[in-house]
Amino acid sequence: MTALSGLPSELIAHIFTFLDDADVFATRQTCHAIERASIAHFGHRFFRKIGFMLTTPSLNTLSSISNHKDLQKYIQHLWFNPDCFTFIRPDCAPDPQDEPPDPSDPDSILQLLSPGDRKSYVAYQTVKRDHSRLLHACGKELQQVLKSIFATLPNLKILGMRRSEDHAPWGWKALKSAVGQDPRELGPPPSGPSSSLSAPTKLFLATVNAVAATELKLRRFYTDAIEIDNIRPELLTQDTLSKACASIWYLELNVSRAWLMQRSANTYSQVTDEGNYGEGLVKLLNATGELKEIGLQIFPSLQQQGYKPELRARGKVETWRKTMSYLCMRNVVLNVKLEDLTRVKLEKLVTSPDMLVRFLQPSAEGLTSLKLRDVRLLSDDDNPKPWRTLFGFLLDSCPKLDFLLFYHLPHDGGGVYFVKGLPQPQPVDPGTLGRIASDNGAFRPYEHIALQISGIEEVRVKLGEVVEGHWYDQAGYSYELDEGEWHTDTSDEEW
Repeated sequence: MTALSGLPSELIAHIFTFLDDADVFATRQTCHAIERASIAHFGHRFFRKIGFMLTTPSLNTLSSISNHKDLQKYIQHLWFNPDCFTFIRPDCAPDPQDEPPDPSDPDSILQLLSPGDRKSYVAYQTVKRDHSRLLHACGKELQQVLKSIFATLPNLKILGMRRSEDHAPWGWKALKSAVGQDPRELGPPPSGPSSSLSAPTKLFLATVNAVAATELKLRRFYTDAIEIDNIRPELLTQDTLSKACASIWYLELNVSRAWLMQRSANTYSQVTDEGNYGEGLVKLLNATGELKEIGLQIFPSLQQQGYKPELRARGKVETWRKTMSYLCMRNVVLNVKLEDLTRVKLEKLVTSPDMLVRFLQPSAEGLTSLKLRDVRLLSDDDNPKPWRTLFGFLLDSCPKLDFLLFYHLPHDGGGVYFVKGLPQPQPVDPGTLGRIASDNGAFRPYEHIALQISGIEEVRVKLGEVVEGHWYDQAGYSYELDEGEWHTDTSDEEW
C-alpha cells in the first residue's frame, strides 16, 4: 500500500471508483493518507442516498452520521421505512389460543416457548415497543429526533418513505436476525375502521413538522399511502405546511382514505369524513409554490396498498361520482392551481374529462411529460367519449409534450383500447404469462391497452391518431406494466 499512498490524492480517488464495495472498505483502513484521499468518493457512494428503519438504534446511527464533520455534507437523500412488523405476527410468537400458566402474570406465556423462540419473541416485543414509542402521539418523539438530524445536514434536499423488501434501510438485517423474520414485510392490512393514524401518516406528520422547524430547503418529497384528510388541523397547520413545502419542486403522494374511530365514553364511533375528501391534499398542494413535478395516487382504502387494476366497472356514473377518489380530485381541481408543472404522473383516480383538463390547463404550455395509469374518466352529455376530450386537449394545448405513457385507461363502463374499431382478442395461456385474468378467456394485444411514445413530433403524431383512434369496450385482460417504466427514479437529476 506504500506505493498507492504515495500517489496524488486525485489519482487515489479515481482508483477507488473501480473497486467494489468490500474493497473500498478494506482499502480505506490501510492508512490515514488513503482514508483521507478517498473520503469524497466514499461519502458520495455510500451516504448520498440512504434509508433507515424507524427504530432507536437505526436513528442513532443516522444521528452519528449527521454529526460526522466529513460525512454529513454528503447526505442529500434520506428515506425511511415506516413499517416494523406492521401487520405481521412472527412465527416465534406464542399461539393466540394458549393461556399463560400464571393468569396473574401475562409474561408467563413465554414459558411455553422454546429458548430460541423466547429470545426472538422478546426481541420482537422490544423493537415493537420502541417503534410505537417513536410514533406515539402522532410521532412527537420522532419529530424531535428528525428535527435535530435535519438541522445538521447542509445538503439534504430529498426526503421520502419506502415500504418494500426491494429496498434496504439501515438496521433491517439486524432485526431479521434477532426475530427471525423480515421487519419490512407489511402483511395484510386489517379491514374496517382504525383507532389511530397509520405509521406512514405519522411519519409524514413528524417529517413535515421537523422540516418546518429547521432551515432545510426541501426539493423532493415522496410518501407512501397517507391518510392526509384525517390529520386534525391543529396537528398540521397551513403555516407549517408552507414553511416545509414552499421550496419543493417534486412531490409524489399516495393518498388513502382512512376509517378512523373517535373515542366517546370509552367506546369508538366512526368519523364521517365524506364532506372533507381532499381538504388535506388541497392544503398541502397550496403550500407548494414552486412545484415542477407531481405524482398523485388515490387509494379508496388502506387495503389497496399495491397496484391492482380494476378490470370491471363496478357502478354507474352516479355511483363513481360519489367515490372518495372522485370527490377528492374535484376538491383539488376547484381549489388548487399548479402553473409550473412540467411532469405529471396520475394513478388510481376517478374524475371527469373536464376536471382533468382543468387540473392540467394551468401548466399546459410547459408540460413535457404525462403518465396516466388506471385513471377512470366518466362520461356525461357533453363528453360521451371522455378520453377523446382529453386526447384532443393534449394535442391542441400542450405543445412541449415529449413523453407519454398511458396504461389501462378505464371509463365508466369498461376500458379504452387504442384502435379505431373493435379490437380482436388474442388467445394466450394465462399460466405462462402470470398476468391478470378476466371473463372472456383472451388477452387484448398489449399495444391496444398501452401507449408509450417519446419525442415532441412523435407525440403529436400519435395524439393526432388516437383522438379518433381509440375504442370504448368492456374491460378484458390486463398486463403487468414494467414498474421500472412507471416509477422512474429521477432523484439523480441535476436541478
